[in-house]
Amino acid sequence: MHLARNLSRRTLALALVALAWAALVPAVGAAAPGGKGKARSASVVSGSFIVVFRGSVDAPAEKTDRLERSRGFKSRLRYGKAVKGFAARLSQRQVDELRADPEVAFVAPDRPVKALGAVPLTSGDTAPSGVRRVEAASATSAREASAANVAVIDTGIDLGNSDLNAVDGKNCVGSGPTQDDEGHGTHVAGSIAAKNNGAGVVGVAPGTRTYGVKVLDSTGGGTYSQIICGIDWVTSTRTDADPANDIAVANLSLGGVGAPVQPCSTTTDPMHKAVCSSTSAGVTYVVAAGNDGWDFDYASAPDTPAAYPEVLTVSAMSDSDGKGGATGGAPSCSGTDADDRYASFSNFAATAAGSAHTVAGPGVCIASTRLGGGQAVMSGTSMATPHLAGAVALCLSEGGQSGPCAGLKPAEIVNKVRSDAQGRTTNMPSYGFAGDPTRPMSGAYFGYLWWAGGASPRDTVAPSVASVAPAAGATAVPTSPAVSVTFSEPMDAAAAQSAFSLIRYSDGARVAGSFSWSGNTMTFRPSAALAGGTSYLAKVSPAAKDVSGNALPAEKAWSFKTITTVNASPVAAGVESGSLRSGTYSRLAGDDNVFYDVNSTTSGTRVSAWQGRFAGVTNDVRSIRVNYRGRNSVTCAQTVFAYRWTTNSWVALDSRNVGTTEVLIDRTVSGAPADYVSGTSGDGDVYLRVRCTHGTASFYSSGDQLRLIYTKP
Repeated sequence: MHLARNLSRRTLALALVALAWAALVPAVGAAAPGGKGKARSASVVSGSFIVVFRGSVDAPAEKTDRLERSRGFKSRLRYGKAVKGFAARLSQRQVDELRADPEVAFVAPDRPVKALGAVPLTSGDTAPSGVRRVEAASATSAREASAANVAVIDTGIDLGNSDLNAVDGKNCVGSGPTQDDEGHGTHVAGSIAAKNNGAGVVGVAPGTRTYGVKVLDSTGGGTYSQIICGIDWVTSTRTDADPANDIAVANLSLGGVGAPVQPCSTTTDPMHKAVCSSTSAGVTYVVAAGNDGWDFDYASAPDTPAAYPEVLTVSAMSDSDGKGGATGGAPSCSGTDADDRYASFSNFAATAAGSAHTVAGPGVCIASTRLGGGQAVMSGTSMATPHLAGAVALCLSEGGQSGPCAGLKPAEIVNKVRSDAQGRTTNMPSYGFAGDPTRPMSGAYFGYLWWAGGASPRDTVAPSVASVAPAAGATAVPTSPAVSVTFSEPMDAAAAQSAFSLIRYSDGARVAGSFSWSGNTMTFRPSAALAGGTSYLAKVSPAAKDVSGNALPAEKAWSFKTITTVNASPVAAGVESGSLRSGTYSRLAGDDNVFYDVNSTTSGTRVSAWQGRFAGVTNDVRSIRVNYRGRNSVTCAQTVFAYRWTTNSWVALDSRNVGTTEVLIDRTVSGAPADYVSGTSGDGDVYLRVRCTHGTASFYSSGDQLRLIYTKP
């Protein structure tokens, strides 16, 4: 890997991802991502190979010794923790012989990689705009140190820089300490953990211990074999005799175009296999997405390690003023980027698999520590990545207290960091940026911008249920309800949803449905309408947890009853004007072309009018709908009425001309439904009238169906 100094496409001979560049060189950018699916290929280091033994090899060093003697080569690097094996220069004959060895899992070509590119703030220190943008600091305050050790797998770290708590780790490039001789690793370390000591700038987790793991040389270049050496050492800290050196977070601001990604169980990519093993050992890997403006998860030639599903992959966004709202001007070092917008150079995810482990961080014009002291300004996803490495460290611990990520597995930490980012933008849209999932670019997923508030020290207070809907004991609940639970604090969405159930009292049948969230409120919507007039029991068990892992102290259960819908037919019918032609009220029960016929009057204005009576309607009625189907022997002016008892008057529900074609009238009464029921309590009667008039011709009306549809508790 070489530390890139510009954002131009690499030649296919190099096929490397440039993840950082100096601020003095203008970026090559575009108005929108345009590299999705662009052809690319992976380079190899000619004659250099990585040999991975099978897991059954108990003594990899002894196995390597035997192979060196029998096959005539000398290994450059040896591995025994993340993977078992070695790296060496080999002839094709030696490669073939090793591949035939039953104890060798696979032999892979080595590949080139490049560097990709709250306590009071001490007087003399400033919080860079990127650290302020993610709310890890303000103009007057900063966060405290994390007890989690962070490995900077890079060009090394300036071990003598007084603004860093830097420790010598592992040199995979040569011999001696992991002293930075390029500057990239020192800049990365500063964004993670520059001290709050009045010496310049502060990092996301000021004063946190950073271990230099040197895998890139003085030009910013390196190979897979060197990175695997660094990953192997990081993994070894988890099992050696010194618990104080255990690495919890590893920052990889580097990458190159690699082979298609396979599952951990079948991968023949040795760097992926090493990351899989190290993640299983408890190390969270935070990786730069790359600076080519293309999709890092391009299937045939992905950017690695960015495309590995086990890592947290970081894209870059641009900020100029340390706050949201897109009110700042263009960043000081870039003429192609704008405030609160995706970085013009940043790689992105284009698949669901890539999107599932992507988050955004500030990566344009980032001020941080410089090799030899002072500050340097750089841009790149290299610069966005350490903001998230510091984020994971804070989430694990801060100021001597366990954080909300303590005890979580790396995959769970990745999910929490991304969930915190999504929650912040969802609850405060101005926090986001153009290009995030709320304002996406077509085909390009940059992720949500991480928020430092989600990494506050661990909350030990159990959550509670603040309110529920429908309320406990509610009746007349709609049969398509939204059942919601409002918690006292942000919850682990998956755990809360799993802890919720809605069951039918009568037979214990569980109701299926879907969930949505708004802030701390979880809403469940049944997939199908509930049964009417039926009691349901809603429950949230103690398996519901807040984002810090605190469980609900006791089950919350409440019941409600759905509304009952009644379809009623008349119990009587009588002629008001005109005369009965044929039939009785029973003919009005159904739409069956069996009619209740009423002759009109025979002189003056011809009128046909009749009434239907409905009995046993509760005064606690919640809604009334009238459904009438009928026709007339000639076209006449028809009106359907309902009697309002409180005003002793007929209220017109529908008026229209109706002739020989049967017409459906479907209307809801206006005002309070109980006004149309006789009496003031208990059950009463509802009266409906159908009236039709014609100026000169006698006629008859034919009622096919008259129904009263009402709801009650």
